[in-house]
Amino acid sequence: MKKLISFLIFILYSTSVFFFPNNELILIFILINLAILLFAKLQIKKVLISTLKVMPFIIFTFIINCILDEYINAIWIGIKLIIVCNITIIYSKTTSVTRSSGNHTIIVFTIKNLQNKYRGNKNNGMHIFIYDTSIKKRFI
Repeated sequence: MKKLISFLIFILYSTSVFFFPNNELILIFILINLAILLFAKLQIKKVLISTLKVMPFIIFTFIINCILDEYINAIWIGIKLIIVCNITIIYSKTTSVTRSSGNHTIIVFTIKNLQNKYRGNKNNGMHIFIYDTSIKKRFI
């Protein structure tokens, strides 16, 4: 349950970065990333190298945003993407694949139970998605 809560906090944190205004408040997220990095006792060099590996995608997004919007807004979006990529890398280095898939399974089955409880047993796409990701159905 602890891992599920940390996963939900990670999702909330990653999403909230994009809702903050384009000003110095973004520094708070950078400081939080650094604090989590130091608290998790990860090597800063490895995390920075991993962050640099996704920089071509961030630069591509920056260029597209420069074309579609002002360059100042494109810079802010680029900074926010770097923050989100960085926390995603930190999360992936501190969480195993098994734990992560377990979190997803818990969330999906919770949604399935809510769907069946409040909507009846309608086959509206979510039911098919849950059926395809069921571990028991795949190995039987």
